[in-house]
This record gives sequence, C-alpha cells and structure tokens, in this order.
Amino acid sequence: MSPADVDNASREHFARIHRAALVLTGNPWDADDLAQETFLVLAGQSSGYAGRSTLYTWLYGVLLNLERRERRRHGLRRRKLRVLWNHESDAPRATPPAETPLEVAEWRKGLWGQVAKLPDGQRQALVLRYSERLSYEEIAEVMKCPLGTVKSRLFHALGALRESLAGGAQELVAIPAHPQEHYGHAL
Repeated sequence: MSPADVDNASREHFARIHRAALVLTGNPWDADDLAQETFLVLAGQSSGYAGRSTLYTWLYGVLLNLERRERRRHGLRRRKLRVLWNHESDAPRATPPAETPLEVAEWRKGLWGQVAKLPDGQRQALVLRYSERLSYEEIAEVMKCPLGTVKSRLFHALGALRESLAGGAQELVAIPAHPQEHYGHAL
C-alpha cells in the first residue's frame, strides 16, 4: 500500500476503528492509542494486508490483537503491583489516585462495562456484532474462527449479560436486528 492509500484508509475507517476501541477499552485515552496503533500497523506493515478480506475487517483483526496484547500487559503489570503492594507491610498505604473521569466510571456500570467483564472471545464478538454491526461471516473472518464458533460465543455472551444485568436489577434493552439477519435464536 502506498502512503496515499494508507492515508485514504485512515480517513475512511478511523472513526469505526476508534469507536470499537472505545467500546473495548471503556477509556477514551486508551481508545485513541489503540486506534492510532492500528493504523501505524497498517502504515508499517501494509504488506500484511493481502487483500483476501476487506480492509476494515483486517483492521478490526489488528485492533483485536493489539487490545488483547494490552490487556495481557496490563494484567501482568497489575499482578506485579499487587505483589509489591502486599509486601510493603510497614509503608503507609494511601488510596491510589483516580485515573479516569466520572464518565468512565459510569460506563463501567453500564451495559458495555458488563461486556468488558466477559471472556475475550465473547466480548470481542459482541463488540463487532452490536457496536460495529459486522455480519457473522465478517466476525468469523476478523476473529479467524468458524462461523459456528462466532454464533456460539454470541449466544453465550448474551446469556451471561442477561444473568449479569438481572442480578443488578437493570433491564436488558432489546438489541436491534441487523437488516439481513434474524436474532430470534440468540436472544
């Protein structure tokens, strides 16, 4: 891909990739970083895009891989800090400063906050389906898994959300159907 092609792709697809990153992370700063990193991968490794899929599904795949890497890195960092924190028995403990604004806290209490607690495969499938409106086939392509796996992940994710939201006395709002598909079996 030429630099002009990368520039055109970023103008055309950045908003979609950024929205998906925001839903995945729940944090506008992390979403900015992930979206920008996704397009840096395109610019630096444009040969990685072989044209076997649409560009935006390839970009979603890159985004999911980067987000998964960040979650692992963050989890490792959190575990290391917890070990350090627990071994500092004599040091006075202060409450850690707030890292995110009120909007992020509210997001975590809402529907997408519950989605963030799901296992990676279920969470990613839900984001691609209901936030990004990708078809089952496109999700299978992005996640590099069979179509049946996508349907299973969505089914189990919706069930887990239903249980989670029922426990919090929140009402699950009906998710609008994609124009070409019927969700009767999943809901």
